[in-house]
Amino acid sequence: MSTLFQKLEKIVSKEFISNDLYVRHAYSRNVNPVLQGVPDIVIRPSDAEEISEILKIANKENFPVIPRGGGCCEWGGSIADGNTGILLDMKRMNNIINLDQDNLIVTAEAGISWGTLNDYLSQFGLYTGSLGPGSGLTASIGGGISHHSVGAGGCAKYGACTNQLVSLEVVLPTGEIIETGSQANIFSKFPFNRFGNGPDLAGLFCGDNGIYGVKTKVSLQVFPRPSFAAYKTFLLPRKDVEAASQIMTEIRRKGIDVYDTIYMPQVIVGTGTPMGLFPMWEQLKRKRGILFYTIEANSEIELTERVKQLDNIFLNKKAEELGPELSDGNFAKWQYENPWHLYHNLWGMVPASEPFTAECFTPINTLPELFIDTQAWENENKEDMNQISEITGNLTILSGSGPIAMIDGNNVEYTVGFNTSNSYHDGKKYEIIDELNLMLWKSLLIRIFKHGVQYYMFGTLPSSLMVEIGAYTQEYYNLLKSIKKILDPKFILSRGKFNLNGD
Repeated sequence: MSTLFQKLEKIVSKEFISNDLYVRHAYSRNVNPVLQGVPDIVIRPSDAEEISEILKIANKENFPVIPRGGGCCEWGGSIADGNTGILLDMKRMNNIINLDQDNLIVTAEAGISWGTLNDYLSQFGLYTGSLGPGSGLTASIGGGISHHSVGAGGCAKYGACTNQLVSLEVVLPTGEIIETGSQANIFSKFPFNRFGNGPDLAGLFCGDNGIYGVKTKVSLQVFPRPSFAAYKTFLLPRKDVEAASQIMTEIRRKGIDVYDTIYMPQVIVGTGTPMGLFPMWEQLKRKRGILFYTIEANSEIELTERVKQLDNIFLNKKAEELGPELSDGNFAKWQYENPWHLYHNLWGMVPASEPFTAECFTPINTLPELFIDTQAWENENKEDMNQISEITGNLTILSGSGPIAMIDGNNVEYTVGFNTSNSYHDGKKYEIIDELNLMLWKSLLIRIFKHGVQYYMFGTLPSSLMVEIGAYTQEYYNLLKSIKKILDPKFILSRGKFNLNGD
């Protein structure tokens, strides 16, 4: 190990590499309470050339490498598979390379956060359209491309952030550096189009969860932010999930170009408001589900007409419009003005609780059945949940969904999961709690898998479960594995995801 460390140290210098136990443990977790993998070495490269040299050494030593952006993934996506490996911390690569205002394309290093990038673009009246994941104040754009991320804002209009991708610079697992899209042509002076020059190889690295290459440079379309916007919030009728599903479906059927439509289920409103999390809804007599929309336009006339269309859809489904200001309950206004702050507010709602979540894409009309089955899952697993409550004395098991955002097409992002107790209680660690929580988490993931949803932020846990329960056809999985073997013959990069271990 000392020889490997010395070789890597020559690439980045002492300042940007560590095998200190405390540093290694600082990189051993993502946004979940049980999955952990302690790397052997943490290294912070500055460019694609350094990453190329790191990967070449890793191949010679047959040593795994784990790319890590903001570390905001939920399922072990950027931690070591087992307690071994070289962890690439990409956050040092956070520079904006170029803003092409003529062609409306920005090029940045993959370690920059969505928040930082959009803050820069706002100086020019621009934005990335879809603002990436809800964790975009920290999450990197490279990680967003790796996950087809949505959630921060704009995803009803623009869809997943990969829709805006123009080109990528990628370091392949064996160390070669390639560019995709227009930049595959050596005579191209600047990125301008993702398609052409043969197959869409950029698509190979979209949603790959880091198994096919390390993204180092990303070029995205950017868009002028319209001058006019409106945002309204509505209290839904008693059967709120059915009403939300019907309203969002009707918006799509009418072809209204809405920027965002987000549903906050009754469990969020009913649980969070009494706890003081949503003071703007304390005056509501009925703490039911909330649905809000944001619409953008280039003129007052255009805006007024779209608002009228949307209001008619909501009011025809017996939704009640709240007032125009945040103090009146208009959460939509706050969310539009403060993107990246609406992230999974069901999870962590109960003090001292732990969230186990799952994010997937699903058709709008499947929402009611998913809600019903999530409740059925909770009822079927009460005995295991009660074991946890008996140890801690905390009745904190709470299942359901976080905010549900409409994305492109007739689809939504469904954020199912549950809150539970931490395994540390009264100064003692209870291993049984971790075991039960992990078992329950896997059980819920598989339950939702079997509705045919599309998970997009895979990590090691769900990607392996997909393979183990036979969710992929054998032909599809064989192709996935064959591509991996061609690009990464020693299975160096993100080893373990999709059960790709090189066995």
